[in-house]
Amino acid sequence: MAMESDKIGKKVRDRRLEEGLSQEKLAQSVGISRNYLSQIERGQATNLSWQVMERLTSILGLKVEEEGAIAEMADLPPSLAEFAKTAGLPPDDVLMLARLKYRGQQPTNPEKWEILYNVIKITVGK
Repeated sequence: MAMESDKIGKKVRDRRLEEGLSQEKLAQSVGISRNYLSQIERGQATNLSWQVMERLTSILGLKVEEEGAIAEMADLPPSLAEFAKTAGLPPDDVLMLARLKYRGQQPTNPEKWEILYNVIKITVGK
């Protein structure tokens, strides 16, 4: 995932510079700290939430495909993508869920994904 974070960070940084935005200005627009934006741009922030991803892509005018978002990378089931977006899941958690199958099956709606996710969180103790 680190390589993907580097790729996303470079696109964010390049686009921010093209737009003539300072890190401080973009961070304020997205609702994150300048330090966190700096970490994103350097590929050091690996747990980007869907909300942060969406705000960055929206403000910078990037297409989701251009930034290598998780939905494109993992070919997510639509119900998982919907749950992940609504719940603001970090990309690592989304990928973990996307890889899970029980007897070749996965949950079929956002509510079932949420139940599965919550069971995992309780089981792991987070």
